[in-house]
Amino acid sequence: MSSFIKAKNAVSKEIYEVEMILKNIGKDFSSGSAEEVFKYFFKVPGKYLRPSLVILSAKAIKPEMTAEERIQLINLCVAIELIHSASLVHDDIIDNDLFRRGQKTLNNIYGRKIAVLAGDTFYAKAFSILLNLSMNDAEQIITQVIEKMCIAEIEQAQNYEISQQDYLNIIEGKTASFMAACCKLGAKTVKGKEEEITALGNYGLNLGMVYQIIDDCTDDDYNAIKNNITVENAKEFALKAEEVIEDLEPSVYKDSLNGLLNYVIESFNKKRKNA
Repeated sequence: MSSFIKAKNAVSKEIYEVEMILKNIGKDFSSGSAEEVFKYFFKVPGKYLRPSLVILSAKAIKPEMTAEERIQLINLCVAIELIHSASLVHDDIIDNDLFRRGQKTLNNIYGRKIAVLAGDTFYAKAFSILLNLSMNDAEQIITQVIEKMCIAEIEQAQNYEISQQDYLNIIEGKTASFMAACCKLGAKTVKGKEEEITALGNYGLNLGMVYQIIDDCTDDDYNAIKNNITVENAKEFALKAEEVIEDLEPSVYKDSLNGLLNYVIESFNKKRKNA
């Protein structure tokens, strides 16, 4: 069984609830057209990596949470997945991608205009959920993440030739900062100690660096190759991620966080073998 499957199994009940809410979220709208778009997009689920990080981080600190904490956590995960989905929809429009997760993209089916508006609606819905959480700084943390993601994407689009440090800054902004926020918010939901919140935030940041480097190495990304970014760089970030959560209490959830690092790195070797 892969490390990712083990991690998903550790949080499977919560992820199932998140998935069911997303599948039915279009019913919240008075517009049948908007409901149809939402229903179509969430018909085929993603990997739910970011919600998994939220839940694993919370449970690594507090395996048995209160009913209220659990509700807050599920709602946070729904908001996180909506934000991730919005970024995917907008990416598909920018890149003119016609398929995602084995089905046609929104821009392919409904056109660019509807796809842009759908992505914006995903963001709006996410923020209405975040504003209703008892955690008072969730929306601020996520707003900063979205800002970083957009600035990093602008930077990447505007500059074809970038230095190694620029490359690392861009992938931190577009990928790693979001994963850091997921882990940090998970820890905050169960009122983790400051050092636990910081440790998990740093874990998420380093995991995000691993994830994007491996993704770029797999796709033979021009800037990764040009700046001599390799799997060895990813392994360095993976070691940092393991180190920052060393002091957390031993648990299946902590093991799953470490397992995710191995899973991401191993995915490169598997893709290379199958290439």
